[in-house]
Amino acid sequence: MRKPHETHPEPTLTFAPPPNLANVTVILIEPAAPGNIGSSARAMKTMGLGDLVVLNGPKFKGDMEAIKMGHGAGDLLEKAREVKTWEEATEGVHWLIGTTHRKRRAQFPQTLPAREAAKKAAALSQKHRVAIVFGREESGLSDVELRRCQELTTVPSGAEHPALNLSQAVMLYSYEIFVASMGTVPMQPKNLATIHELESLLKHLGESLAKVGFRPHQGDPDSFLRSLRRVLGRAPLEKRDVNVLHRICQQIDYYVETHGSPR
Repeated sequence: MRKPHETHPEPTLTFAPPPNLANVTVILIEPAAPGNIGSSARAMKTMGLGDLVVLNGPKFKGDMEAIKMGHGAGDLLEKAREVKTWEEATEGVHWLIGTTHRKRRAQFPQTLPAREAAKKAAALSQKHRVAIVFGREESGLSDVELRRCQELTTVPSGAEHPALNLSQAVMLYSYEIFVASMGTVPMQPKNLATIHELESLLKHLGESLAKVGFRPHQGDPDSFLRSLRRVLGRAPLEKRDVNVLHRICQQIDYYVETHGSPR
């Protein structure tokens, strides 16, 4: 009986944060709970953003709920700035983007979809400081606060009443800014099987099928294996794909060894 084939760890798709992300600030206006701040920080950290400002929020530094929800982002939480005024929160910012779910009104500019706003933030942050502002969980940003933003953005939704919570919204915008800053994001590298590994799999398939009494339609095993080779060659197989098929064959082999070959 064949020995189980080795498994191979999945490649991790991780990139160094583009340098412009250092010029992107996330501002949370009066967040309701320390845990919401922690989970927002975790979302930011995941996407390479590192500057968090909390305006009139609850105490979150050292708070166990914030630490728990901000798992892996403790450094970001520790260096986050706690401020009391809008002026402090936006000091040094060149372009301010406000998030809203409100329908457009004449007094406000046209809202940009999240992806378009992120592209603009990525472009401007190459040389200037950009901040994206998230309002209160229950009521969002006030009219006064929205009017202080140069740009307004919203998340297109399939529901009349969107249900994104604060950290989800932070995650979505952080991701879009990260992707826009990367330009064309490289595809995840695949751990492809070698030609020899494919040939070994084909041989194993043929042997296992023969053990259970499989007979090709035209009685030519070599012709059938050529057909299998063509099927498996339609797309590059990864090592993990080959391992899965080997394991199926191994189970067939084991069944035949323990129960005998079918007649």
